[in-house]
Parts: sequence; C-alpha cells; structure tokens
Amino acid sequence: MPEGVPVCGSSVNMPVSAMDREFRRPAGIVLQSPVCGLSSVAQEVRTLALAFQSSGFPVCFVPADSPDDSTGAISFSVRQQLEQLAHPKLDLARSILYYAAEPTSWNLDYYGHCRIGRAAFWTDRIPARWVEPCNAMDEIWVPSCFHREAFLASGVSAEKIVVFLLGVDTSLFRPGCSPLPIPHRRGFTFLSITDPRDRKGMDFLLRAFLQEFKADDNVSLLLKVTPQEDSSMDVEAELAFFIEKEIGLALENSPVILLLDDCLPLSAMPSLYAAADAFVMPARGEAWGKTLLEALACELPVIATRWGSAAELLTDANAYLIEIEGLSPVLARDGFLAEHRWANPSVDHLRHLMRMVSSHPEEARNRARKGRAEVVASRDWNVLLPLWREYCQGLLG
Repeated sequence: MPEGVPVCGSSVNMPVSAMDREFRRPAGIVLQSPVCGLSSVAQEVRTLALAFQSSGFPVCFVPADSPDDSTGAISFSVRQQLEQLAHPKLDLARSILYYAAEPTSWNLDYYGHCRIGRAAFWTDRIPARWVEPCNAMDEIWVPSCFHREAFLASGVSAEKIVVFLLGVDTSLFRPGCSPLPIPHRRGFTFLSITDPRDRKGMDFLLRAFLQEFKADDNVSLLLKVTPQEDSSMDVEAELAFFIEKEIGLALENSPVILLLDDCLPLSAMPSLYAAADAFVMPARGEAWGKTLLEALACELPVIATRWGSAAELLTDANAYLIEIEGLSPVLARDGFLAEHRWANPSVDHLRHLMRMVSSHPEEARNRARKGRAEVVASRDWNVLLPLWREYCQGLLG
C-alpha cells in the first residue's frame, strides 16, 4: 500500500512502518470477565487466560470488576500475570471477543472475528432479559446439556449454543491435603458450601440433618457460608431462629452445627474439603456445580440433587443422588423469574442418604474414589483446555 493512504477512513497519514506494526498485531482471544473472588466464572477465566498464555495462544484479559480482591482468592504472582495480559494488543477485527458473567453486562458495542458469550443459570430456563444479548453473540458456551436445553427453551437460537464443560485443577483439589482446623467438629462431619439464598437448599439440609440426627450422635454439619454483599443478614441469628422456630428444637438439644463465614483463599479450599467426611448440596438449582466438582476431585463422598447439570456430572456409581419431588415455581421476589421452575429435593430421601453415608463410610469412600478417577480422566483442566484451544484456533481459521 502506498505511503500516506488513509487507513479505515482515517484522515491521518500513517507512515509505512506504523502501518506494518498495525498489521503485525496478532489475532487471538480477548477475555472480558470478572477476575476476583472464588466464583465459577472468575476462576474459569483466570485459568483460561493463564493457560492460553503459557501455550503461546495470543490472549488479552479485560477485567470486568474492581482489581481489589477482598477474598484473597488470587495470589500475588497470578495477579501480576493477569495484569501483564491487560497490555498485549491484538487485532480486534480478527480476534475472538469472549464475554463471561451475566449477559446483561456484556459489551455489545464491539465486534470482532467472532463474539462468544459464556453463561449458565440455575432454573429450567434463563431470564428473559438474557435472550437478546445471547442472540447477539455468534456463539453461546454453556457448561452442560441441561443448560443447552434451558437456553434453547428460552428463545436462544439453537445453532449458537455450544457445550463446553467446566473443569477443575485436580492437582490442587486432591485427597491427602492437611485438613483445616475446625473446632468442635464431631467424628463424622458433613460439609456444605452454601449461602442463605433459597436456591442452595440450606433449609432442606437443615431439616434433614436436624430430623435425622440427635445431639448425642457423633456427627456434625459444617456450613461454609458467604453472606451476600448486599445483605445485612445475621446468618448465625437466622440459623438459631430456624432451629428453634421452624424445627421446634432447643439449641442445646440439636446435633452439632458449625458455621464458618470467613473468606478463604483458593489455596485453602482443598483443606476445607479435607476437614469433612462428606459433601452435601441439596440445591433447588445449581448453575455451574463448581463445588460438586471440587469435592469429587478431593475424593469426598458427595450427596446432591438428582436434577439439572449436577445429574450429568454425578451418577449412582460415583455419588449419592437425592430424589426430587417434582419441580415447583421459583420463589421469585422481583418477578423476573416468573414461570421458571426448579427442583424440590426430598427431605426424607436426603435424611436416608446422610444416614447411609455416615453409617457406611467405606462404601462411601469407594464411590468417592470412583468419582475422583472420573474427574481426573474427563474434567481436569489439562484434559479440557487443549479442546478449548483447538476450537478457538479453528474459529480463527
């Protein structure tokens, strides 16, 4: 091209050397997502960014949240690597633009060679306000076939939906880690990583545990709870109210329930799983199933609801699945989940499974070993990331 010819409608004459530098910008992938914290989205995109970089795949990372990480989830070295990825310049017109988190937060003002959205939801469909931004993407990547059907039923074009499984670092989440010290835990400890929201099914779990076990049983329930940022709820007070008023049980007569509401860094999470003898999650709906995957990788017996994406990860051979008593309308407080449905886990069956796992620990450990082996073989990031990278290379041609 002759020197001084305007480029892309610019009235500024660009020297040949500058033009050459412009055209030497590589095509790659631009990742825009939350980066901080322990959410499934943030953990996954950090893994993608660093793995693509180490393999030589051109990558640029655009954080969609504040760099201040109050959870301490990101180590200093990882933070430095991610900050470096904010500077590489790619040819946007030839690159993949990858958006994660809620579709309503995606920036639709930019175009590239291909636009990809990564999302998941926890009911049998997605919010109506998600449909338009999803259909504005070239592809929507979802973590399970369950999600594919939910997005499709909500109006997202079938040809856009691609299933990409969620992965886990099985070298970090593994058996044999030193357990986190948990004062007052009993001989057999159930762990649930939960929150006060209805969808996690903490009310089902409390009913099952308090009805099945007595104060003198050698068992305890450890609730790892992270209160919502926009909530002033006193979780300990709410828990005491539930036990005394909803269950009708005096606190001194209840089996041991332990509450852990500290923020733990990612590096400490395997020690949390190691402090338990089983993991239990009677969720009404689960979007990603990250904690289920981590618990399996840690070779922990898992009890979870037989519905949604969890039913594609868990089987009767590698876990204990809670039967459901049909689906029910979501408890929508603001109306945006009208007509959505989620599962009703059976409290009676959950009681039975918790008793079975605590009474037959060797059988439970056998299932857990099978679960760990299956996760290592099919869900480890070392298995999945080459597939992601190969697919992206194919998109770029």
